[in-house]
Amino acid sequence: MLHYLTDRLIDLCVEEANKSLYIQQVGAIIFKKNKIISLGHNYSQRSVKKLHPRFQKWPGAIHAEVDSIIKAKTDLKGYDMLVIRINKKNQFRFSKPCKHCQMYLDYVGIRRVYYSLSEYPYFTRLERYK
Repeated sequence: MLHYLTDRLIDLCVEEANKSLYIQQVGAIIFKKNKIISLGHNYSQRSVKKLHPRFQKWPGAIHAEVDSIIKAKTDLKGYDMLVIRINKKNQFRFSKPCKHCQMYLDYVGIRRVYYSLSEYPYFTRLERYK
């Protein structure tokens, strides 16, 4: 397991993913060390007033990463994010943020992004983040 990820963060992210009504259930947590700033999950909405269109791939779909950023309501420079996708059996699945979410994460200053994998070691990190 990666250095910064604790069982508590992983469990909270899985709980958040379980709130999604989509087949692809995704949860995201913004944190710094063990302090959690915001939680989010994927869902649908008719309009996204707070999100610039260049960061949105599918109109009406809110990705978990975006939901957690919008809910944070604070400067996120230097914070980390954990993104987990699970299937109906609560098994981890590949959850690397899409290109649009990656651009948004860069824009708000998220430092590191950890995401789930379908196989061991189950988590990895995007290395391109500062």
